[in-house]
Amino acid sequence: MILANMFKKIMGRRGRAALAAGTLAAVSALIYGCVTNPITGQSQFSFVGKSQLLALAREAVPSQFSADYGVVNDPALNAYVAQVGRKLVATLKPTDVVYQDMPFSFQVVNAVYVNAYAFPDGTIAVTRGMIAEIENEAQLAAVLGHEIAHVNCGHTAAAISKSTLYDALVSGTAGYLAGKGSSWADLAGTAGQLGSAVVLANYSRAQERQADQGGMEYMVRAGYDPQGMVGLMQLLVRLSGANPSALEQMFSTHPMSAERLQAAQERARTQYAGINRGVDGRAAYLAATAELRKSKAALKQFETAEQNLARKQYAAAKSAAEQGLRIAPNDYVGLMLAAQAAQQGGNIAAAQQAAALAARVKPNGARAQSVLAQCALQQKNYAVALKHLGAFERQVPGEAHTAFYKGMAYEGMGQKTQAAQAYQGYLHKAGAGSAQGRYAAQKARQLAPPAAKSKR
Repeated sequence: MILANMFKKIMGRRGRAALAAGTLAAVSALIYGCVTNPITGQSQFSFVGKSQLLALAREAVPSQFSADYGVVNDPALNAYVAQVGRKLVATLKPTDVVYQDMPFSFQVVNAVYVNAYAFPDGTIAVTRGMIAEIENEAQLAAVLGHEIAHVNCGHTAAAISKSTLYDALVSGTAGYLAGKGSSWADLAGTAGQLGSAVVLANYSRAQERQADQGGMEYMVRAGYDPQGMVGLMQLLVRLSGANPSALEQMFSTHPMSAERLQAAQERARTQYAGINRGVDGRAAYLAATAELRKSKAALKQFETAEQNLARKQYAAAKSAAEQGLRIAPNDYVGLMLAAQAAQQGGNIAAAQQAAALAARVKPNGARAQSVLAQCALQQKNYAVALKHLGAFERQVPGEAHTAFYKGMAYEGMGQKTQAAQAYQGYLHKAGAGSAQGRYAAQKARQLAPPAAKSKR
């Protein structure tokens, strides 16, 4: 959301009319836009419908999954996690949810940081880093139950509604969830990493407490020992003390506190005392995750590589990625981290070699196509860049930066009309508020055919 550029629209008659209309819509939303939170029983502000949430997820999920290196190539592991997730969903009652019959799904993604997240349609992902750390099926059920509760409570819808209301009050416009630029090095200082993560909901401490409460309720109904939630909280507290940066991404969206651990312990001791005692599914969990856990030491090295990349310490990132690859040869994430470290460190040939191998290891891996496209652009090999951009776009449709890079490629090939159209596509999705947005706006004007210019 680019609010700063909208203040100009407030000036003048049309701007004042837009503000008045937005304010009226906002006031109407305040009057009519409330739902009942199934955990607290209290009303919460929301005027986003189920169809809007489904559409939002369809657009956002591919980009987030691309940022997390895609779903793991382990059908048995994904089936196991989905089985546990469906077991929890089967316990839900109509009174448990704000939006009925969301199409829940459960996947493990290749990312090595410790986290889990949910989109508002019930698309729930757990990272490899999380799977490698938790110890039994009851803890997995706690993770998934927590995310299911976020969906059931409409927490993302509430966040969208607040954002949309604020936009309406400021500028008379509505919208939410623009793509975020990557923190990694931009290509030629003009655009961000293709497939950069979209804005996931940043939950409040109150929402986290609600998700803990709902998650524990679902897991107990499904037959698990509530100590699974307690054990999960203890694990996160222990990890945060040993390596705070390992949980930085998780705690940015899932704020943790000692109070949450204490609340889980209290519920297990009182409300759920003695229920499902000892049912933690440890043997089943260890069997289902055995192959992944063999790579735990490699995942730690890849995590270090990611942290070094974020700090722009490319040699250290390359070294950590290579150490991890010695433990887990041809791991897609390891290869991609090596490719990114090489690219951002200026070794384009090494980046292409690693990314090409990653593309062979995971043919549907969008991130490999991203790096290959950027390397081709840096080498001014524009036709090859367009080929890789097309492959990326088939995996991650609608990504704004894809249009920007296409504009650069077409411009380099002298195809002015196509370049102008691509830059216009980028501006339509991302606006002109960033450095690349201003560049795209300038080029769109310069490269547009004379007839198109005269219409303006």
